[in-house]
Amino acid sequence: MNYKDIRTKFATLSGRYALITATYEDNGADFFLNAGQKMLDRMQETGKSKAKSVTSISAGTYYKSWTNLRAVKEVWVGNSTELLSKLAKYTLSELREFYGEQLCDVDQGVPQYWAPAVIRPVPDNLASTGLSSYYDIGDLMLDDAHYTYNGIVWAPPVDQTMYLSVYGLWYSPTLSATLSGDKWTQTKSFWTEEHPDILLYAALYKLETFYRNTEGAKDWLNALTLDLSGIDKDLVEEDIDDVNQMEG
Repeated sequence: MNYKDIRTKFATLSGRYALITATYEDNGADFFLNAGQKMLDRMQETGKSKAKSVTSISAGTYYKSWTNLRAVKEVWVGNSTELLSKLAKYTLSELREFYGEQLCDVDQGVPQYWAPAVIRPVPDNLASTGLSSYYDIGDLMLDDAHYTYNGIVWAPPVDQTMYLSVYGLWYSPTLSATLSGDKWTQTKSFWTEEHPDILLYAALYKLETFYRNTEGAKDWLNALTLDLSGIDKDLVEEDIDDVNQMEG
């Protein structure tokens, strides 16, 4: 099923046809489908939850942020994709205590350490331009879009163009299907491609919860929980096979 078909099926199963237009475009359905997908991402780790981001970083850089990043597992950096070295993880406080200054002022070199970044200021509308004379502002990645971003810092800042590889868990891409003329542009995810039924269960659970239909929500939650257990079993079998191969 493509996403347009999933959206249409959602309207049919819920009986809320007003959530799509006469041409099957979104009129509220995507809110519940994306909410359901995000819930599934949190409930169940899959083989597609893990991903790697490889980017080029320029001299002087000491931080990077991403959208849809859930958790960073490993950080590697180097001067080529074949010669990467793994960075040790610390907290931001530990890095600042070790260097004795904010990271942007540390002498450039080859990074050795990384830490989860602080990218939310308080108050939320604070801008770095208003604090240019404040010494401690250098380690904050202030951005109006910080609500949807997650990121890391590393030390020391790189002294040349390097490659940054980050392994972690990412949320699935936001689902959408738009019509232009007679052509549809649609997004895909693990859930739309492999388990559209579970995605529908999750979206319908979110819908029933939104409208405070407790019994209906329980039914959909039971259905998706049962099917998610099958994905768990697949992952266990894969892990067992990996262990057997290593022991062999």
